[in-house]
Amino acid sequence: MAEVTNIIQERQEQPKEYPILWWTKWFGQTIEEGQVVNYCGLPYTCKFTLDRTRYDETKVIIIHGMSFNPSDVPNLGDVKSGRKALVLNTLESPRDFQIKSQWTDIFTHLWSYSFNADFVQTYFRAGREEGSLIHSILAKPMYTIQEKNVLRKELAPVAWIVSSCTSTNGRHFYINQLLKYTKVDIYGHCMKNKDWPVHPDGRLYTEREVVGRYKFYLSIENSNCNDYVSEKIERPYSVGVVPILDGPKDYSRFLATNHSSLRLDDFATPEQLAHRILELDKDDTAYMKYLDYKDSAAPVEPLLSPDLLKTFDIPQGTWGPDEPGARCGVCKLAHDMAEGTYQFNPNKVIGPDMTCYFQKWSYISWGAEFYWWIIVLVVLGIFAGATILMTCRKSRRARRSLQVLKHNLMPSRCTISPRGIKSGFASINTTTTDGTASAKAITDNDHSGEGSSGSSSSGTVKLHIPMPVKEFAEWFQDKAMVDNGLETKRAQPQYLHDLQKYQRQ
Repeated sequence: MAEVTNIIQERQEQPKEYPILWWTKWFGQTIEEGQVVNYCGLPYTCKFTLDRTRYDETKVIIIHGMSFNPSDVPNLGDVKSGRKALVLNTLESPRDFQIKSQWTDIFTHLWSYSFNADFVQTYFRAGREEGSLIHSILAKPMYTIQEKNVLRKELAPVAWIVSSCTSTNGRHFYINQLLKYTKVDIYGHCMKNKDWPVHPDGRLYTEREVVGRYKFYLSIENSNCNDYVSEKIERPYSVGVVPILDGPKDYSRFLATNHSSLRLDDFATPEQLAHRILELDKDDTAYMKYLDYKDSAAPVEPLLSPDLLKTFDIPQGTWGPDEPGARCGVCKLAHDMAEGTYQFNPNKVIGPDMTCYFQKWSYISWGAEFYWWIIVLVVLGIFAGATILMTCRKSRRARRSLQVLKHNLMPSRCTISPRGIKSGFASINTTTTDGTASAKAITDNDHSGEGSSGSSSSGTVKLHIPMPVKEFAEWFQDKAMVDNGLETKRAQPQYLHDLQKYQRQ
C-alpha cells in the first residue's frame, strides 16, 4: 500500500507533459521522435512524437517545409475550427509552395528564421555562453596579421567554403567575375579550386582552421531573403577574419560592428570589390580597423552593434531567437491549446513569403562581360527610337495626304475618256462638291476639235489635256495635291496603273 502511495505522489509531483505531433520527418530523419522540452522554466513539459496514432491527443501539429506534401496534410477542418494548430517549420529559404497563398494559408503558425515568425529560430545561439554568436564575435583571433601575411604567400586573400551547387540568387555568376580580378581559394563541392588541407598527422583541418588562415571570407547566402542569415557569418567572426557579405538587405542584427565587414551591394561591380580587397590586403592598418572589436586592449562593448546586443544579448533564463527559445514557444502553444487558454483567431494564417530577391546576380555574368556593348546598344536603341518616331510622324502626314487624294480621284467623281487614252492623250470629267470647277479647261483644237473652259450648270468641267497618259497622271496628282494644300510625294501608283490599263483597251 505504501508503494502505491509513493508512485501516486511521484506522478503528482512530475510536471504535466503535452504531446506535440511532427506530421513529417525532418529531412527524412526521425530525430524529433522523443525530444523533450523541459528547459523553459515552465511548470510543464512537452514531448515531440511522429506517431500519428496520437493525433487525437495532440493540439499542435508540425510540418517540415522541405518535407511538405500537399496531398498529405492533417484534417484541415480541425485546423480551421481551432481544434488544432498547424505549424510550418523551416529554416531554409522559401520553397515554391511558400510563395503561394493556396498552401501557406492552411498554416496557423510559422516556426522560422524570420523575425516576423511566431517562433523565431535563427542559426545562432543567444546569450554569451560558449557557442553563442556574441561569444564567437568576442573570441580571440586564430592568427595575427603578421602570421596571415606569411600565409598569404601560399594562399589567396579570400576563401570560400561552398557545399550547395544551387542557389536562387545566382551567386556563382558573381564569383566567376570576381575571380577575374583577385584570387579566391574555393573549398567544398562546387567550383572547387583548392583541396581541403590536412595536418601532418593526417587529421583534416576543421572549418575554423581553414577559414582562420585568410584575411577575407565570402559569407554569401544562397538566397536573398529578409532575416535569412546562416552560420556563414559566424565562421569568419569566430576566427578574426573579415566577412564579405551578401544576404538580406538589413544585416544590423547580425553585425559585430558597423565597420566589421564588406558587402557586395556596396560595390558597383566585382572588379571594384576586388580592388578594395587588394587595397586592404596591402594595408595592415586599414585592414585591422575591421577587426578592432577583437582588440583585447581596448574596451569592446562600446564598439559592438546595439542591434546585435538587443537581439542576442539576453538575460539568462529568457527565451531568445534561437532553437531552445522557439521550442519553448511551441511548447507553450501546446499547453495553451490543451488548457483552452489560447485565444484562437480563425483568420490567422502565415501567408506567402514575398521577401526574397530571386536571381539577384544572374545578370552579372553577361552584364560585366558585355558592359560597353550594352551601353552602345542602349545609345543606338535611343537613336533608332527617335528615328522611328520621326518617320511615323511623317508617315501619318503622308497617309492623310493620300486619303485626301483618293477622295478626289474616286470613280464617282472622276472618269477617264477611253477615246483620249487610246489616242495617247487623256480626257477627264470632274465634278466638284460645291458645283464649281476645280481646274480650268485646257483645250488643244489641233488634237480634240472641241474645247471649253469654265463650269457647267451641273458643276461638271470637261478637261481635255493634250499630253501622254503618264505625264497627265503625274500632272493631275500634283494638281490635286496643290489644290488641297498638300505637300507630299505623288499619289499611290495604283491610279497610274488604272490609266495604263485603259490605254491598252
